[in-house]
Amino acid sequence: MKTLVVMNEKGGVGKTNIVAHAAWYFAERYRTLVIDLDQQANLSYTLQAYGCPVESVQLFGEATAVRPRDGGGGTLTRSTRALMEVERAPESVIGVFRDSIRANDSAYDICVIDTPPALGMRTFAGLLAADAVLAPIGVNDYSLAGITELMRAIKGVATHYNRKEPHFLGLLPSLVDRKSKRERELFEQLAGQLGKILFPGIVAKRDAYARAGSEGIPVWRMKGQAGREAAEEIRAIFSRIETSMELTHG
Repeated sequence: MKTLVVMNEKGGVGKTNIVAHAAWYFAERYRTLVIDLDQQANLSYTLQAYGCPVESVQLFGEATAVRPRDGGGGTLTRSTRALMEVERAPESVIGVFRDSIRANDSAYDICVIDTPPALGMRTFAGLLAADAVLAPIGVNDYSLAGITELMRAIKGVATHYNRKEPHFLGLLPSLVDRKSKRERELFEQLAGQLGKILFPGIVAKRDAYARAGSEGIPVWRMKGQAGREAAEEIRAIFSRIETSMELTHG
């Protein structure tokens, strides 16, 4: 099983939309486990059809195997407010979470982890378990300021636990307003400064994504041109990730 962590210490960058579509995309092809570590539980709401009896907080208590949901598709461990207690727990819970991921190695092909918008215990646990990391960013001055801390966290966890650094897939510009001259200029600046670590794709600001979140369906199941355009855009992103992570069926 390969593990993909989606992280950014700043909220409001479209992270839930990206993780939800990652879950929908990979569940079409692979045995997919989705773990919601964000106490806001937006992902758990959107993917409620994938929900299973296991809550995400249980993965920090003891090594926990998550039984694949009957009927195929993805399997989601749900977020609850109890996840906040993990931030006050001993550091050892990070290792327990990693052991939970290992306990599911044979049951799934890919695990997608949604982390909270903060660099705390849950995010560090995700990074310890990660094979690959994707970081959605907003194309504005405020969200770009946190990139250094984000990269430091990825390297720091690998060094602290004496493990190989996960593959950093890149910074994925999200909620990009193509009609905004200022955002186009900011994107050009971003590409010039961070070209080597910028993911080759963007997630535009589209009403179709908002509908997907509220209706609990991927944009490629929507009718009309707007859904088709969004589908082409976001499926191309996950196709690149699929190739980069060298995903295979167990």
